[in-house]
Amino acid sequence: MAATATTCTNYELNLKMCPCTSDCERRGICCECMNFHMHSTQWPRSACMRGTPRPASTLDFPLAIPADCASHPRNLEMCPCTYDTCERRGFCCACVRNHWKEDASSATACMRD
Repeated sequence: MAATATTCTNYELNLKMCPCTSDCERRGICCECMNFHMHSTQWPRSACMRGTPRPASTLDFPLAIPADCASHPRNLEMCPCTYDTCERRGFCCACVRNHWKEDASSATACMRD
């Protein structure tokens, strides 16, 4: 089942940090954004924030993994990450917060071929 703004545990937190300038229904729902971009046939097929500076006001946001993420089983199935033992695997919002560096140097959530 797709996550929505009302069912996403971290929606408010995600929305404060979302670098996307689009006003689409996936904004602030990391797993839905990642799923959309990963299955897109258009370029860029990516949910990559590379080159987008992370706002300093978001650097102290918690990295905690949501305890009640209903999307986790579905996210695990689509997760492109090869680090199978990562505790954030399948928790897209926690992954994005963990990897998005202040200087935009990392390939955060990058699913490029």
